[in-house]
Amino acid sequence: MGKCYIQNLGLIVTNKCNLNCAHCLRGEKNNSCITDRVVEVTLDQIKGIGNLAICGGEPTLAIDRIEKIISYVIDNHILVEELTVTINGTIYSERLLELLDEINSYIGSKRINALLAISFDKYHLDEISRLKIEKEFFENLKKYQESKYFYGCRNNNQKLFREGNATNLDEKLTVPLRPIKILMTYADKKRKFNQENGSCNIGPIVTINPDGVITECDASIKNQEDLYNYGNVLEKSIEDIILEKGEVIENIRKFERDTYRLLRKRSTYNK
Repeated sequence: MGKCYIQNLGLIVTNKCNLNCAHCLRGEKNNSCITDRVVEVTLDQIKGIGNLAICGGEPTLAIDRIEKIISYVIDNHILVEELTVTINGTIYSERLLELLDEINSYIGSKRINALLAISFDKYHLDEISRLKIEKEFFENLKKYQESKYFYGCRNNNQKLFREGNATNLDEKLTVPLRPIKILMTYADKKRKFNQENGSCNIGPIVTINPDGVITECDASIKNQEDLYNYGNVLEKSIEDIILEKGEVIENIRKFERDTYRLLRKRSTYNK
């Protein structure tokens, strides 16, 4: 089996977090971080990524893991069109901005291709207030906003998935997590379907947790390991896991349309 192209790849780099927000989908934290082996086995199977999303936990507590991912992408000449990182803003990291410089230069286009977002909603602010770190947070926020990579603050204006800590909230504020369908197709150089010799394309989203489990990006840590455990990249190839979990689309244009629709649906179905 050859290497695949993934439209959106999420890597959960750590389950560590310095906050315990009331709405946190991850729920009870632990100290696990993505290992070198999971990073290498995952990226060795990939020739290209549309968007590489770094998430957690709190990614600034695992800067060395982000460094590993970015250096491995660059050293192995893996195509990445865009990289995004979402943090809680309570920790200022110059090294993170340096790493965004590195990947942005590697991607090498005229626009900014490394994006930094900060979670900013009432639940985060309540927790920041509880910890009495408002001053540090707003100082950090100002410094991050001065970076050319700052994409914006992510406000949670939708209903929350009923995962992790959010299971303790009023049910009117939450909806059950709806797993996103994963599609795949195979295309030859003439963009004809060719499962035997074509290139494997997967979309719209594949998320891998610190243990190497392919899972749902909005699932709690607990549910990633059981309810939404689709297979482990240390035990099977990404392609084989998605062949079992997903759906093969033989029409290339239909694959592109359907993955786009799935992304749009995902962004609106919990409003």
